[in-house]
Amino acid sequence: MAAPASIARVRVLDDAEAVARAGADAVAEAVAARPDLVLALPTGRTPVPLYRELARRHQERRLDLARARGFNLDELVLPRRDPRSFHSFMERHAWGHTGLLRERCDIPNGEASDLAAECRRYEDAIDAAGGLDVALLGVGADGHVAYNLPAMQARSESGPAALGASRGFAALPPDPQAPQALFLDTHVVGLPDGLAASLGVPPEAWPLRALTMGLGTIGRARSLLVLATGGTKAMAVRALLGGREDPQWPCSFLGRHPDLQVLLDPAAAGALDQDIFPTPPLPKRPF
Repeated sequence: MAAPASIARVRVLDDAEAVARAGADAVAEAVAARPDLVLALPTGRTPVPLYRELARRHQERRLDLARARGFNLDELVLPRRDPRSFHSFMERHAWGHTGLLRERCDIPNGEASDLAAECRRYEDAIDAAGGLDVALLGVGADGHVAYNLPAMQARSESGPAALGASRGFAALPPDPQAPQALFLDTHVVGLPDGLAASLGVPPEAWPLRALTMGLGTIGRARSLLVLATGGTKAMAVRALLGGREDPQWPCSFLGRHPDLQVLLDPAAAGALDQDIFPTPPLPKRPF
């Protein structure tokens, strides 16, 4: 395996709950330094323990996110009240519960009549907020980030200007060898039917589409905080930290971000070079 990105800060913690606590610590530290912090917010299984920990600290008056801003990474093209929409997910797990005020959070509108215009509105709103301070991220087992999918699966349907040449990638110049489609703004993407099925969306609603921040938008965040748990994420984590950018592993293009922190449990760290990223011993089974 190639040497991992030397600029990444990687921590391997005991389990998923420890990852969530470390993630909450990072959020708390960032909001203490800047109370009006602008966050990119994820959905899915991995961030649920993080939102639960943030909610616990909010209830204990140990964390104040009232001045923070939030922008969701993505949204499905579904009615907002559909229980499978990310709007519904955020109402169940994040908005209000964590101290993030709904009126200070934005999410792409999957019901917009003009989805391309909605993508432009969303980018303008992020810019008006001063850009993203911290992007909270998970990675899919196939390396997708938000709905930036592996090259063989990706079906971008709207084409805002690629950002590699026009707006840059964080504090780094773009890789001239990287496909420019990887560095889009927020855009509309068609999702594979298998992915739609995994989300519980019935075939009559296929092809399912989503609005997603592109890697250009995510990469311009001032810092990235990646959480990954479970053995199914191990190869994606290896791609993220492996030092080789590969369109088949979209997460690999975030490995060169100048402020990247990665929080893992031992299973998610299982494919890393153990001489460089030693993992704590696994707990003994009770049998």
